Amino acid sequence: MSEQRFYVIGGEYADTSFREPYPGSKLETYGPFATEREAKIRWRELTGQSIDNAMVRYFISSDEQTGEKKNTYWVVGGEYADSSFTRLAPGKEVEVYGPFAQGEALGFWRALASKSIDDALMRYDIRENYEAGDTGGKMGAVRLAVTATKSIGIGAAPDAVFKHLMESKPKAPWAGGNITRGDAGSGVIDHTLNDAAGHRWTVAARVVPAGGGAVYVVTFTKPTMVSDAEFTAAMGRVDDELSALKRTLEK
Repeated sequence: MSEQRFYVIGGEYADTSFREPYPGSKLETYGPFATEREAKIRWRELTGQSIDNAMVRYFISSDEQTGEKKNTYWVVGGEYADSSFTRLAPGKEVEVYGPFAQGEALGFWRALASKSIDDALMRYDIRENYEAGDTGGKMGAVRLAVTATKSIGIGAAPDAVFKHLMESKPKAPWAGGNITRGDAGSGVIDHTLNDAAGHRWTVAARVVPAGGGAVYVVTFTKPTMVSDAEFTAAMGRVDDELSALKRTLEK
């Protein structure tokens, strides 16, 4: 049996299904790497360089060496008619997100589950090697929520930025609320919060090392009951709040 090797494959994709490269471009391949750990180091570098572009994604694969079919993971679900979760609600279509690596699928599933936690008839599952027709839906019938991603460079050590965000919990949409995941090693600070109108926001954030400083990246998912105009206005306020955060940490 030949020795397994690992590759990092990806680049800019045409859409958020991450199946086809952006028109006129080709996917990049890095490797081979002797161990998965070495591949992950390169994956982190590439991901950090492209974190502001939602259409750029990289995956770790061993397929080219082993010739085996790569397992892919999909997040599948939506709103169901009843608690048996076997039949979708009238007028609803199955939502299909992916493909992901296994860990990415778990993270995406957690975000969706957190967003729909107050609706007992919303359910999402992780499916391995999902194929169209498994749940009566069409492959690629993806309905993404409206999101916005903001980032700001901060001239302070990443651990100092992370500690400030975890401990101070200022009353702003980019920090505070209910921390659903805080991990100093990866810089992840995911949280949910309720605004003054009672709308529940799902916020995914991360502190990324950048030389001697850090980049704070935060993605907002628009609550269903918030209008597009209200969402745009809120994102405008976030710019001011992030600038204030930068001034505070750079003093």
